[in-house]
Amino acid sequence: MTQSQLARSARLTSAYINQLENSKAAPPTRAVCGLLARAVGIDKSELWKCSFTARLERWLRKEGFKKTPGDLLPAFFDTLIGRE
Repeated sequence: MTQSQLARSARLTSAYINQLENSKAAPPTRAVCGLLARAVGIDKSELWKCSFTARLERWLRKEGFKKTPGDLLPAFFDTLIGRE
């Protein structure tokens, strides 16, 4: 699937898809994860978990944390499941 095809299918812009692919955009929001997951036929929860983890790591780095314990993020995310 090309970036253009994905953009059309997810109803997003090709420029945004390109920025995501090249790490020039912030990790996608939950709503965008839903659009992307539907477009490519994957579980939106798994995609959101990856995006949420990236968003949280980005924020922690911005706040001065150098490294996040590997088990912290999955445990934190798992407590949020079911709060949709």
